[in-house]
Amino acid sequence: MRRRSSTPTMKDIAEGANVSIGTVSRVLNRHQDVDEELRARVEAVVRKLGYQLNSRTRGVVHAKSRIIGLILCNDFGLSSAQSLLLLGVEEYCADAGYYLLFARHQFPHELDSDKLQIPGVIETPGLADCVIIAGSIYENILSAFDRHGLKYVLLANHVVDSGDHGIQNSHVRYNDAGGCYEATRYLAQLGHTHIWYIGDASKPWHKNRYMGYAKAMTELGMEPHIHTIALSDDEFENGQAAVSYILEQGWPVTAILAASDELAFGAREGLRQHRREVPKDVSLIGFEHRVGHARGSNLTSVCVDMVEVGRQLAKLAIAEIESQEKQSREISVPTVFVKRSTCRPLRKEEHMLL
Repeated sequence: MRRRSSTPTMKDIAEGANVSIGTVSRVLNRHQDVDEELRARVEAVVRKLGYQLNSRTRGVVHAKSRIIGLILCNDFGLSSAQSLLLLGVEEYCADAGYYLLFARHQFPHELDSDKLQIPGVIETPGLADCVIIAGSIYENILSAFDRHGLKYVLLANHVVDSGDHGIQNSHVRYNDAGGCYEATRYLAQLGHTHIWYIGDASKPWHKNRYMGYAKAMTELGMEPHIHTIALSDDEFENGQAAVSYILEQGWPVTAILAASDELAFGAREGLRQHRREVPKDVSLIGFEHRVGHARGSNLTSVCVDMVEVGRQLAKLAIAEIESQEKQSREISVPTVFVKRSTCRPLRKEEHMLL
């Protein structure tokens, strides 16, 4: 049988003082928003149990660490978009005299919040003053953060079924749904009716882009066509497989809106393998994570500056640290629709020129 450690924990303190773990965390971190009676009760239990901060945090718990954490949830790799986001956060932190602590965190989204393990880099008292949360973010991890009394800001596009959390906590949102709405209407203006959307339904940001596409198709009175099953962790392969499946079923397609550029490049390869040319036979639009950066490609894209998104997240996190009272702030980063040469009008007249 495994022997239980005799070292007291924050949970032991919370039970002894009859308070939440979040209250214990705020007392240990010397937060000012704790009732004096509660503070005295917690500190009495701390003394009784002999609880001590470890050597790494004892020196910083009494002052701001000037460290911001960036937690990437439930994502195995680091995509190009996430790399740019990380760059933007780091740049802003460096300019403001803060340090960045980055970690990935995997957790089951169906598990109750009180059973979730909090990332070690932020559970340690005094290590990070505020945390930026990105990746696939579920309600249970946010509830766990709230219970521990942790300050955090969100990338709202990454929250799954955000509910109140996307409103009550400070967050940054980029308008990917609006960009995909505009892109879909552009394809319709070119005469396309068989417009397909391909994405990955497991990713909340792909769902946002689908919502923009679906809204435009509904307003235009056209039937949506979607393929959102991802069989691989590689988006290029998913795009290729999606197009191959659509064509093998004999379904009509004259235009494709892909939820990422990687999907779009895979879709173009799938079209090539089936002897379909872009844009002669099929018009193609992707989603790019830099504005005005074609990456050596002529791909028409909905573009968002992910470096700027990262900067704005860091700005919000620092504002949370330096503010004397809790406020909910929202920053919106626009998308830009960049027209390149992978789209063309769908016309029956051969003499029509672009």
